[in-house]
Amino acid sequence: MTTLATSVATAVATVSPGDTVWLGNFGTQLFAVGEELVRQEVRGLHVVLASGGLLLDRLIGAGVVAEVTFAHCWNAVGPAPTWHFRRAWQERADIRWHELPMGVLAAALGAAARGLPFAPVHVHPDTGYATDDWSGGMLAAVTTSFGVATVVRALPVDVAFVHVDRADPNGDSVFSAPPGEAVAAAQAARRVVVVAEELGLPEGVRADLPGLLVDTVVVAPGAAAPDGVPGRYPRDVAAYTGGTA
Repeated sequence: MTTLATSVATAVATVSPGDTVWLGNFGTQLFAVGEELVRQEVRGLHVVLASGGLLLDRLIGAGVVAEVTFAHCWNAVGPAPTWHFRRAWQERADIRWHELPMGVLAAALGAAARGLPFAPVHVHPDTGYATDDWSGGMLAAVTTSFGVATVVRALPVDVAFVHVDRADPNGDSVFSAPPGEAVAAAQAARRVVVVAEELGLPEGVRADLPGLLVDTVVVAPGAAAPDGVPGRYPRDVAAYTGGTA
């Protein structure tokens, strides 16, 4: 049964140290959830983001992250880089890193959603994914009667925070932009929290994310700020160009 949470803080309070947590969608950073994780001093998380950006940088700097699976981490509005991420990557051995191509990350979530231990994928043989273990042990080669294949380990999620444009009280939700891996993350998650800009769906609109996958709905206008949401509010470029050092 889907429930309505009174606030982002209430939803974040259900996250436990050591959980694997999906945050946001590709191209939409859920800063409201990230800041609440920092405020509640949650520690030891395995954070999963397709697009890391300044949100991942902030969580690393605040000590929230013990392990991270991501496709990239950058400041989308240069030239200021993601300083905490860079320093941690170069200097800290206490964070476990798993860098995967976008499609491979989606496949890992898809395998978990289907209850499989892994999924076959393709990575270019001349990249560090294949030669330098950028994946941190998530890729392997298997030999079958059909030939040899590269596979990615399934990536089950404890809590998925998914940003949507609108949601109804039953959890049926619609996106304002392509959701990227968000639906796969919801399918792979033990618990799904939808963070909506607005409550209610227009008559006749078909849900992009069905409520049967959703456990909690939080209505939080502006939850992605200073990132932007198409049709809602623009990215705060000044906040991005200020950097995170």
